[in-house]
Amino acid sequence: MKVKVKKLNNKAVVPYKKYDEDFCYDVVATSCDEVAPNIYKYGLGLAFQIERGREPFETKGCLVPHCPIDFNRSPINLSLDFRPRSSVWQTGMVLSNCTGTIDELYTGEVSAVFYHLMPNMPKYEVGDRIGQIKIGVTFPIEFIEVEELDKTARGDGGYGSTGK
Repeated sequence: MKVKVKKLNNKAVVPYKKYDEDFCYDVVATSCDEVAPNIYKYGLGLAFQIERGREPFETKGCLVPHCPIDFNRSPINLSLDFRPRSSVWQTGMVLSNCTGTIDELYTGEVSAVFYHLMPNMPKYEVGDRIGQIKIGVTFPIEFIEVEELDKTARGDGGYGSTGK
């Protein structure tokens, strides 16, 4: 899967992995604006475009043998998903929407808004790795309204109902 990256300023850094085995690609802040007290909007200085190739993309190591996915003909939607880094706890900051979705057809600058809940802790600065991105896939869903759902072992138990 290829993603075109357009640098919008000279501070922009193309997303990268520190280790080949990492799941996501790190992104770096190129700007920081306080949009309200203790609320910061960080720009990445980048715009993205997912490139759907001409050849079908076949998954490697798929759980279902011979499961080709043709991203050009399938009615699936692609996105880049933005999430905070695991070290975000060291800043006292929280990504405003927990996970961001960069829709496939959006080609503007990508940014992220963080709440600085603990101002006595350091906030992100321009040049810091502030998040990670990965490809997201949404398959078509048909919602079927029913009167009853099938019985399951868990049932309607939620919020700690498993006892752990």
